[in-house]
Amino acid sequence: MTGFDFVFALFSLVLGLAVAEVLGGFANVMKLHAAARAGKARDVRVGWLVPLLGVLVTTNQLSFWIFAYGVRETLPFSYITLLGVLVVVGAYYLFSALIFPDDPADWPDFDLWYDQNNRFILGGLFAINLVMHIVSARYRPPPTAAQLAQRAAMGDVVWLLVAGAFIELLVLVVLVFVKGRRLNAALLATATFLTVAMAGIAAAYGGFT
Repeated sequence: MTGFDFVFALFSLVLGLAVAEVLGGFANVMKLHAAARAGKARDVRVGWLVPLLGVLVTTNQLSFWIFAYGVRETLPFSYITLLGVLVVVGAYYLFSALIFPDDPADWPDFDLWYDQNNRFILGGLFAINLVMHIVSARYRPPPTAAQLAQRAAMGDVVWLLVAGAFIELLVLVVLVFVKGRRLNAALLATATFLTVAMAGIAAAYGGFT
């Protein structure tokens, strides 16, 4: 078992629980709507902001695994590494737990819940993504012969990854400060698209830049 295998076997359960928190939030909302249709509960207005935030956090967690896989051979196994992974995975779990209210029936308008928690979550995502890009640049392993051949077939897309990373970080910063509902929704969707697109390109290209 390599150092990477040991570190991420240790924390994979926590990250899995973080994803389960988001999925559980969606499930609770669906149950509440079903109960409201049956006349057994008061319906709530979910809107777009909280669900979009849930999708963004979940896709960001998946991109973290791709990042970690990209540096698996060069990231040193040390107490600092363990502590860093614990901070990131613990933060993801905390963010996931804050996306949906514990009792949706207590919040008739989820946009108000979003207003209470979005800055903390989005600011945290910005910090995690910034650190991921810095660490990836520091510990990115040299490409293998197979990766070089694949990159030659794909063309040089490093500039695309760098530009996408910069735009994604910029969008997260803007999201911390903007207040308009429609603008928040548009920026959340943009950030999610960038996260998915960059993760897909990076995985095909052999790792983050």
